[in-house]
Amino acid sequence: MEIVLNVVKEKIRKKMLYITTVLGILVVMIFSSDMGSLTIGGKNIKDYYVLIPILINVVNFLSGAIALAMSITTIPNEYERRTSHLIWSRGISQSKYHIDLAIGNVIVSWISGIILYITLGLFAIINGYNNMLGLIFVAILFMFIYTAIICTLTSALSIKLPTVITGVIMIIVFLGGALRSILKLMSAVLTGFGGTVVKRLIGLFPDLAGLSRQAGNLIQGKPVDIHVIVIGLLFIWIAGLGLILFRRKEA
Repeated sequence: MEIVLNVVKEKIRKKMLYITTVLGILVVMIFSSDMGSLTIGGKNIKDYYVLIPILINVVNFLSGAIALAMSITTIPNEYERRTSHLIWSRGISQSKYHIDLAIGNVIVSWISGIILYITLGLFAIINGYNNMLGLIFVAILFMFIYTAIICTLTSALSIKLPTVITGVIMIIVFLGGALRSILKLMSAVLTGFGGTVVKRLIGLFPDLAGLSRQAGNLIQGKPVDIHVIVIGLLFIWIAGLGLILFRRKEA
């Protein structure tokens, strides 16, 4: 727990968390105001009930981006500072060390995501949708899974791969997961062997878009697909195995 708390304290001290959170709040404010009203067929979508699923996607995407940025250097920096050797001298295993560092990343990402969701809730109140407030905060659970997937995958890859390569891979995974529904629609027109390969590759991305969609369904009173949640938890479990099994030579 001490390692987890140290990661949380260190991340909170860094300006990056505050900057990304403030930018996220500004984006939510813009999308929640008349200035940010979207249009379909030339008509503004001013109904917050209709707009909320779009805002959920925006907030979760921002939370995921913050999670990636927070996680990508945590484990490599610990080894570069040789902090790990102090940990080994206390009899703590690499597996526990990696897991604790990843949990610290997850908690910081959750804090940032909660702040963004509070902003979302405030704008729901301002727009007169007080009855949606409880469901909005229940929808935070989907953000928890969303960001935990990004944090754990990034942390696991950063154990074995250089930071730049980890970043490139995770940006692809993050964008692929966030845009998974759109990519599936686009790939539907592809045929033959190439089309099959592309569809299979898209299927490997975590369904981040699906998690956001289920959060929107919850708020709108639509059915929630439990399968999407289970698959999301499976990705976290697989990444957790990586945190346990991967080793650094520096240790």
